Amino acid sequence: MKNNYIVLLIALSLSSCTSSILKEQLKINAEIETYRVSKENPSVSDVQECWKRDTLLLQLIDSVLIRSNDIKIGFLEVAMSKADFGYQRGLRKPIVNGLIQPSIRRFGKYTMDAVGNYDTQFSTNITKEQIIPENLPDLQVGLQSSWEMDIWGKLAKRKKASALRYLASESGQQWSITSIVAEVASSYGQLIALDKELDILKSNIEIQRKVFELVQVQKEAGAVNESAVQQLEAQWLNSRAQEGDVLQQIISLENAIRLFLNKPNAPILRSKFPFQCALDSSLFARVKIDQLENRPDIRQAKLNLMAAFETKESAVLALKPSVVLSGILGVQGFQPAYLFQLPASMAYQLIGGITSPWLNRSALTADILRSESQWKSKDLAYQNVLVKGYLEWDTQVKSLAYLQKQQQLKQREVLLTKGAINTVGTLFLTANASYLEVLTAQQNALRSELELLEISRNQWMRAINLYRVLGGGW
Repeated sequence: MKNNYIVLLIALSLSSCTSSILKEQLKINAEIETYRVSKENPSVSDVQECWKRDTLLLQLIDSVLIRSNDIKIGFLEVAMSKADFGYQRGLRKPIVNGLIQPSIRRFGKYTMDAVGNYDTQFSTNITKEQIIPENLPDLQVGLQSSWEMDIWGKLAKRKKASALRYLASESGQQWSITSIVAEVASSYGQLIALDKELDILKSNIEIQRKVFELVQVQKEAGAVNESAVQQLEAQWLNSRAQEGDVLQQIISLENAIRLFLNKPNAPILRSKFPFQCALDSSLFARVKIDQLENRPDIRQAKLNLMAAFETKESAVLALKPSVVLSGILGVQGFQPAYLFQLPASMAYQLIGGITSPWLNRSALTADILRSESQWKSKDLAYQNVLVKGYLEWDTQVKSLAYLQKQQQLKQREVLLTKGAINTVGTLFLTANASYLEVLTAQQNALRSELELLEISRNQWMRAINLYRVLGGGW
């Protein structure tokens, strides 16, 4: 029964501690929200509307967001920033510690304390219990506290800087997620294009094989020479070699996605070409440059700049005088039995002090110079990310417009080159075209098909990059 009481007591204590921690976290969350400049509402729905139609891609991205170690590490770094805010927040409050302080002292015989203590043994003003022993024990039990009064706002600025750094780490994590989503979507689109490229190569390899076999027959009949056979065979072998190159690229991209999934043998399921959306100018018709302010990396740079400014101001204020209050409240006696003979055993001490750095201010001066340099560095970094964001936006939007025009021209070219193969093939069978014309027609058809596919792949990449440039969101 006694053991049951102990277990119950421990459980209640743990429950109380957990409840206290949760309440403190709620207070920290509420206080951090007061430093948030504005609500972050990134909207790239116009860009996402297209490629979010692919359910296999959405499933893949969701799996990556759950399993990626990079994302898990990012959340831990955000948690560390939040803990640092809790620490800086606590520095502004009084520190109260429990105190149990036993000690024993013996004064030298030829000292004022020893002589005075010896004389008290003959005094009629004290009781027998008050006689001070030669070996003097001292036991103090109570509470000890100290509190630095933030009269200049130095600690408040440190707390604000910590809160801004936490918000910056949040934005940094959002940017990391956006970048990973963009990279996965980009690799996914490239895999679809490579699958299509493999199909095109296989189709052309089969056509080239049949033409090569036909030319061999014609050579035996004396219609063509050995040069025709060799050149057509070389073309056939070149296409087969390209097939191996495409397979290597597929393996590389699949393994890059598996790294994000943290699952080495995971199958990468994907849709067939063409992509399930029209990657044309309508994709960015309603995209505005103002949306750049939603980019998490731009918010992160701005918040880091604001935090560096507060840190610099706090470093300057460290040169001003500090006011520290400290005190002790408890019971004291030179025998344990006397500790709780209240109010006689009660003891307290209250100390207030003002300190100001006069000599050896080099450490504080160095901290000021460091924080000023850091502030200037963050300012330059913020300018860089703004310019970079604008130029990236400009590149993706203009590239999509040019690619759309290029695609229209290339589609017409593919139709013409495929028609040319049929025409030249018929003429070759009737001896009205040479093998060189057949070779050239096949080469042009393969090249134009692959170039059209490359344009589609570039459109996909630009669309994903535009999603990233505008700040993403998932």
